[in-house]
Amino acid sequence: MKSELNIAGSSGTELPMNAFVVASAAHIARLDGAIGSNRASKLHTIALDPGMSVPHSVMDQAEMLVLEIDPASEASLARMEQVRRDRPGLPLLAAVENADLRLVRALLRQGVTDVVALPFDFDELFTQVIDAAAANSHATGMDRLAPMATMVHAVGGSGATTVLTHLAAAIADDGACGSRVCLIDLDLQFGEVATQLGMTPQHSVLDLLEAGERLDGDLIRDTSVQTKHGYYIIAAPSQITPLEDVDVDRLLRMLTLARREYDFVLLDLPVNWTNWSLSAALACSEMLVLTDQTIGGLRQTRRCLDLFDMMDVPRENLHLIVNRAEKKMFQSIGVHEVSDTLHRNVSATIARDKTGLDTAQDQGLLLGEINKKAPFVKDVARLAGQMCQRHGGQG
Repeated sequence: MKSELNIAGSSGTELPMNAFVVASAAHIARLDGAIGSNRASKLHTIALDPGMSVPHSVMDQAEMLVLEIDPASEASLARMEQVRRDRPGLPLLAAVENADLRLVRALLRQGVTDVVALPFDFDELFTQVIDAAAANSHATGMDRLAPMATMVHAVGGSGATTVLTHLAAAIADDGACGSRVCLIDLDLQFGEVATQLGMTPQHSVLDLLEAGERLDGDLIRDTSVQTKHGYYIIAAPSQITPLEDVDVDRLLRMLTLARREYDFVLLDLPVNWTNWSLSAALACSEMLVLTDQTIGGLRQTRRCLDLFDMMDVPRENLHLIVNRAEKKMFQSIGVHEVSDTLHRNVSATIARDKTGLDTAQDQGLLLGEINKKAPFVKDVARLAGQMCQRHGGQG
């Protein structure tokens, strides 16, 4: 069982990192109950027996780990050692019942950051986590994940893939987020990232999802292909893959590893929502919600925004983008009406390009290669600049 809690102390202090608490069900239930109505984003609780292995998804995402230790259990001690080997720089707090001074010293000698008493006392735990975070804030071994963004398109044919292939190049060219940008095509049935770029990679994202224990940073790099525009792509499979075949934990692990290998990661998702595609979207630093100026497009976009509200996605992580934007004289619904209808500010507009995009894509080119001054190209570059300004220095 996993829950996610957004906690803050009485002074309003918030956790500065993703912290996971892994303990037996009874202790997690007590902790969850102590939180009450204080919901938050950076403390995650996982109910797991002391001798069971910590899931890969937790090991990959955790920036701090509170781990229950049973000193009488060899499996529990082995689990702690495995965590130390897999993530030597990870701040680790050992949660122990009835720990005496001798045990505490032994755990600290083994590399544990601090010892937490079981059963959990929320205020005490919160203080220790904050103190450990402060002590390790400048540690050289602490992992930082690159920003990751996806473009949510409520209906097919909205031009999301076209925008993303150009946006990846613009982010890499901007450089404020770093030059190593990777676009991952997760549209397993109709992905066209590679096709639009005139490329036929030998490997695809499916190779990563099926890699199991072999999945690591080396395999991520081997599967990706660098485009002539400087950024990397991980292509969708050439054959249609059933959407229900994707394992969520493997997917999230793959995305976490990609965020360690690159400076910025972009995702192209399928139109239809599944558990795994929604999980991928929710793991992103931000979502670009792509809409147009049609009544049907706005209706479907409204449904997506309602879904994100229901999932408690912070509104500041959602950025409304109007694609194929036209002036009011050519369009019955103007950009201001889009904002008013959806009750959201429009973060950016991308101009409609009537002929140049089709010509470029037929040749496997980006529009900027044949017309650098096209309004579409300038608008995408402006959007990339906004994103790099939001995330510059985080990767």
